[in-house]
Amino acid sequence: MMFVYALTSLIVSSWIAKMILQRKILIQRTPFNLPLLLFLLSQGLSTLFSIDPHVSIFGYYSRFHGGLLSTFTYVLLYFAFVSNREVIKINKLLSFALASGALVATYGILEKFGIDAQMWVQDVRARVFSTLGQPNWLAAYLVVLLLISLGVLTAKFKDQNEKLQFKKIYHFGLSFLILIFYICILLTKSRSGFLGFWAANAVFWMGTFMVPLFRHPGKSRLNGTHPGSETITDSGRTSFARMTTFIILNSLFLILNFFVRTPFPQYNQYLTTQLFQKEPVPEEKAPVGDSVINVGITDSADIRRIVWKGALDIARAYPLFGTGPETFAYAYYKYRPAQHNLTSEWDFLYNRAHNEFLNIAATSGFLGLGLYLLLIISVIIWGVKSLLTIKQSNNKTILIALLASYISILITNFFGFSVVIIGLYFFLIPAISFALVHPEYTSDKSITVNPPQYILIALILGLTIYAWFTLGRFWLSDSLYAKSHALTKQNNYREAYSYIVAATNFRSDEPVYHDERASIASNLAYVALENQSATLAADLAKEAITESSQALKTSPQNVNFWKTRTRIFFLLASVEPTFIDEALSSILIAQQLAPTDAKVAYNVAVLYGRAGKNEEAIATLKRTIDLKPDYRDAYIALAIFYQDEKQNPKAKAILEEALRKINPDDTEIKQRLEQIK
Repeated sequence: MMFVYALTSLIVSSWIAKMILQRKILIQRTPFNLPLLLFLLSQGLSTLFSIDPHVSIFGYYSRFHGGLLSTFTYVLLYFAFVSNREVIKINKLLSFALASGALVATYGILEKFGIDAQMWVQDVRARVFSTLGQPNWLAAYLVVLLLISLGVLTAKFKDQNEKLQFKKIYHFGLSFLILIFYICILLTKSRSGFLGFWAANAVFWMGTFMVPLFRHPGKSRLNGTHPGSETITDSGRTSFARMTTFIILNSLFLILNFFVRTPFPQYNQYLTTQLFQKEPVPEEKAPVGDSVINVGITDSADIRRIVWKGALDIARAYPLFGTGPETFAYAYYKYRPAQHNLTSEWDFLYNRAHNEFLNIAATSGFLGLGLYLLLIISVIIWGVKSLLTIKQSNNKTILIALLASYISILITNFFGFSVVIIGLYFFLIPAISFALVHPEYTSDKSITVNPPQYILIALILGLTIYAWFTLGRFWLSDSLYAKSHALTKQNNYREAYSYIVAATNFRSDEPVYHDERASIASNLAYVALENQSATLAADLAKEAITESSQALKTSPQNVNFWKTRTRIFFLLASVEPTFIDEALSSILIAQQLAPTDAKVAYNVAVLYGRAGKNEEAIATLKRTIDLKPDYRDAYIALAIFYQDEKQNPKAKAILEEALRKINPDDTEIKQRLEQIK
């Protein structure tokens, strides 16, 4: 996202300089101006009433996409594109997009053969993700490009000005690229990408065959009366080429399904073989039961349904403006269905609803969702109308492809969520489409520059340099934080501390840095105490508390910050025993923000026990088991507390229940049962 910000600042500053030189406002009026501005306004209002304004402005940390600033950037890029379309060569732009996509897809295919398998914790050979970091994101991106490449290929059939030999090479190259894209989509094992492609592919070919049937008013069927129109002979030749391409490409897609395999076991069972695997691998079956131990990995579709329910509950609780852009991670904790505790991802952080529409409803309210849908409907209706009026047949084919790719984004977003590259295409496909339909522009006369204009341009240049300098600081602080975080995972707290201090110095407004610094400082305080450096331990303890307070001052609804604060006080209790009460207070606040989180409830019980409140601990553990009936640690902890309270029959009963519900062969639980008299 930082690169997009940097590029946008350069583009917008050049655009403003152009307006200064021409002494007029150069903002193109388009059918999407009002829907775009209304949606941007809804994001602004949602940010104003956000539960975490900082996150709503800048976006969830590590992604930075989806906040008010990123949406404003995409809207600026849209207006800059349509207002300066005379200098943009659409064909070159699309060619560049396809070329870059070819590199990404090729790398993704090579990942299947282990080109970088040693670099990732994930099994990249099972589901490739290339340079995008996640299979579903890669699939969504490649589906967009595949449909555009279909449009470019089909449009070339109508270009009678190119030499035959060049056309053959070009058609072969594009066809090969299309197959590369499709193979990589299959290797992602993305169900949303697969469905998105086939639905949008159907839209593209239906449009390609049906739109020519609707002639432009006044257009002769025998001789074209508009530039770019076709005679019956040319039209017949083009139609035959289109039909041949349709049959060949879609047949190849089905053949690739047979050899490479699709993401759907039901399809693979009858219509595929094993090309990329030496030994047959049984298809995963949907899990059955109510225990993670019994079911193994929960199907992603089942998890999505649970998350979607939580998203709807958030939207109902904040119907007008939502909880604020990009705040789903914090809002979901409070409305998280207890059923989520019975999945294999019960302790995962969900920072998106895995459905862009529900995500917007939850974080921007039904107002934001309504205006988002208004924008989408405006684009589709305008696109369909334009197909019936556009004169240039090649542009018409490209427009069909762009609309199909836009629809593919809607489908993949329905089962997932938008990332930076998809966000760019979501806002720029309408801009490219408008430029295709309205390519005309009026050349400007020679320009005379006077001193006031020089001053204004110099001011714009200065602001651009400042923006780049600020982005540079953001990038540097992010790099320092990443280095610190990596060192912390290695328990190298001393070196990690120097990096996180530098990060907070570069960007003191980022609560994530303060939270990380607090955690590192508390660990160093504990180490200092072990080394009998009481003064240093006290100073580091004070710093840890101060940094944690600073993080929570900015983001008081952040459950993870309260968890960090709990860990800090729990660790510092070895320095000052009274800190255990502060740890308990912090985890109780976390529980208020995440009432169905079984792990939080378990930790509340543990801290009640450390504070000598065994009755409260027992009651909390009972509620924890209600939340997650297969929570092994909760059963064991409850048995221990019963034993402490001299209630051995209850301790025995709860351990026997654990054996029945979770694992009858659990050795540790059996040993504990034998020890109870």
